[in-house]
Formats: sequence, structure tokens, C-alpha cells
Amino acid sequence: MTEKSTTVRVIQTLAPPLSRVSPELSARCLEQLFLTPRKHPRPKREHEWLATAERGSIRFDDRRHVPIFAWGRRSLHGGPVLLVHGWAGRGAQMAAFARPLVEAGHRVVTFDAPAHGDADGRLTGLPELAEAVERVAQVIGEPRAIIAHSLGTTAVTIAMARGLAPEKVVYVAPPAHPDEYLHRAAAFLGFAPKVGRRAQRRIEARFGYPFSDAKVTALAETLDAKLLIIHDEDDDDVPIAEGRTLAARWPGATLVETAGLGHRRIVRDPQVVEAAVDFLSEVAN
Repeated sequence: MTEKSTTVRVIQTLAPPLSRVSPELSARCLEQLFLTPRKHPRPKREHEWLATAERGSIRFDDRRHVPIFAWGRRSLHGGPVLLVHGWAGRGAQMAAFARPLVEAGHRVVTFDAPAHGDADGRLTGLPELAEAVERVAQVIGEPRAIIAHSLGTTAVTIAMARGLAPEKVVYVAPPAHPDEYLHRAAAFLGFAPKVGRRAQRRIEARFGYPFSDAKVTALAETLDAKLLIIHDEDDDDVPIAEGRTLAARWPGATLVETAGLGHRRIVRDPQVVEAAVDFLSEVAN
């Protein structure tokens, strides 16, 4: 039994009685769990990718900095390509896209969002992921294109709804209903529905951002960037039905379905990388 499964089993045992005895304490616990991305050791391939990158950082707020990694000295096509990781991820997970994009004439930039990878902090949430996308874009220049994974796609969508304007975007395994995830997590862990509602109010107050503003399907209908969605039918974290839903709501979106890659291996699959690079390189034509 893994450490993660043991932790989950303990929470599932304690959550129901704690929900009955102290809904407010339960809500604080759920809030902390939901806003704490788990960190994983870097595999060898990520160290190798980062060894070829330029490194820097930007100030996110008065306490935290966000590390930035870049490849390619200049772009032949205008602005850089920005790579955006998902929840509990890090920029290096997206680095399989870097070399092919550089070879195609692009400058490529990625970063670790607050509380992720090498970034400062322990707690964060979707509003800060979106703000990190915006802050990085301010420093590196308006991205000509963006490739994002999982919840990183939601952060990009929010940033685009607030004015970020890439010509093309590639979304890998995008959720269509991120505003529902807290309540799914609460139910899975055994917290009562009222605890999920209290935790939502706490999180909305913390960030000054209502969950309703993260309705990606509604935001999608207002955007005009060309979108390629790549989603795997064996994705257990974000079901492919969510990618299909988003594709149907985003004007002119193209959906490519894969099999056998799951939620994470998909971002380094050679055929997925090739499809994304080909799609983005058409920007120059």
C-alpha cells in the first residue's frame, strides 16, 4: 500500500465523523488539502531537459518568486511559445515540447507555478495559476502560442478571458468543469456536502475569486484563438468526455483523441509532441 493511499484511507475514515462534529474545522482541513499541491521527485529526463535551459525567476508577490526556464535565443515567428503545467506538476514536465519547437524556429518558455516545482510557497489555487501565466507573459512578452496541460489549460483560459491573446493554443487533457472539482474531492474523501460548501466559501474569500468565474465552457465561447485539444481515452484523472465537451463549446476547436497514454505520459509522447509542434508552426505560414 502506497503512502498516498494510506493517507487517503485515513482521511476517508476521519472525514465523516469530523464533518458531523465540527463542519467548520472540517472545512478548514478540506481547504488545506485542496490547496496543497503534492510535489514529486524529478525523474532523470527532467534534469536532462533543464540542463539545457536558461534559468531565471520573477517576483510573484512580496514573499514568493516563480522560476522560469527558456530554450532558444529568439523566435522567427514573433512571440515565444509558453508551456504551462497542470496541478501538482512543474514546468519541466512540459519540456519534451521544447527542442522540437526550438528546431522549428520558436523560443520556448516554461515556469513553475506558486507552490509547484521549485517555486516558493506551500498553498496555492487556480486563481494564482492564472495570475502566474499573466505575470510570466508580461515578462517574456506576449506569447504567440501556448501549450498547456490539465488544470494549466483552465489557468490559460482564464488569462485569455482577461486579455491574454495568443494566436494558437494546444490543450492536453483539459478539464471542462474545474469549478466542480472541490466538491468531487470532498465526496471522494468522505466530507459532507455542507463541508464542501463551507470550504468553497473559504477558498473564494482567500483569493477573491468565485468558483463561477472558472466555468471554462462559458469562457470558451467568448474566445477566438485557434485551439487543438489532445486527450487520451484512458485518462483516469480528467475523463476524455471533458475534452470533448470543451471542444464542442470552443469555436472552431480541433480534437485529437489518443489511447493508452493516460493523463501524464501524454505530454511527452512523440506523436503528441509532433502534432502540437506542427499545429503551432503553422502560425508562421
